[in-house]
Amino acid sequence: MANTYHLYLRPGIPVIEKAGDLHKFMAWPGALMTDSGGYQIFSLAKLRKLSDQGVVFRSHVDGSQHLLTPELAIKFQESLGADIITVLDECPAPTETPERVREAMERTHRWAERCLRAKTRHDQALFTIIQGGLSPELRSKSASFLNSLDFSGYAIGGLSLGEPKALTNTIVSETVARLP
Repeated sequence: MANTYHLYLRPGIPVIEKAGDLHKFMAWPGALMTDSGGYQIFSLAKLRKLSDQGVVFRSHVDGSQHLLTPELAIKFQESLGADIITVLDECPAPTETPERVREAMERTHRWAERCLRAKTRHDQALFTIIQGGLSPELRSKSASFLNSLDFSGYAIGGLSLGEPKALTNTIVSETVARLP
């Protein structure tokens, strides 16, 4: 698993492209999956501005400003050459209000659709990310919506962020039951 946001900042997508792709850069012949950078929307909340367009980040490395859109997340991951790539998603903190969690889930859905449209490579599997916080109802709604689209696979995002492990396990079990 490699993180697109961190690779984008350092060493940079062009450095990895020059090596051929991420497999060659890492000298790793096995399967590779890239995270779109969505987790940084959560973890670097103080360094970002979020909108429907995407996310404007201040680099934690040098303070420079960068825009990450769903389309750029796909472009970068296609350039990296991972076998499995992921949609850009918004991962809300577990302490967010139900309204804010719903808003993040709906934005994730809109971004997922944009990611599907942006994808050009047929040799990479695109996984979407189920969101919905700790709400079984929102998780069900997210799974249902994303099931209706043409993704290669599904990931369950927004968990293991400090909630009790038993709750994580319950949410995962209930969400998996709604996936193909």
